[in-house]
Amino acid sequence: MLVFNVVVALFGAYMIWSALQMKKSGKINSMVLAQEELKKVKDTKGFIEFLYWREMLFGALVLIVGVLGVLNETVMPIGKASILEVIIFLAAFIWFQNSLAKAREKFLHL
Repeated sequence: MLVFNVVVALFGAYMIWSALQMKKSGKINSMVLAQEELKKVKDTKGFIEFLYWREMLFGALVLIVGVLGVLNETVMPIGKASILEVIIFLAAFIWFQNSLAKAREKFLHL
C-alpha cells in the first residue's frame, strides 16, 4: 500500500501542477481532456477559468490523502481514519469528474 499511497500523492501534486500550468500557459492539459476533445473546445480561456480552482482543490485533496496514507504506513497508524481517507478520495474524484462533465457540456462543441 505504501507504493499506492506515494502514487496517489504524486498524482495529486501533478494535478496541482497541471492546473497552474494551464492557468499560466492558457493551454488545456491533455491529462484533463483527450486530444480529440481539445479540438472541440470553443472557449479555452473560459474552460480553464471554470476548471482551475476545481482542479487545484481536487489535486490538493488527493495529495493530502496520499500523504496521510504514507504517514499511516510509515510513521503513525491512523486506524479507522483510513476509511475516511478512502471516502474523501472517492468523493473528490466523483466531484471532479462531475465538474469535468459540466465543463465539457459548457465549453465543448459536442
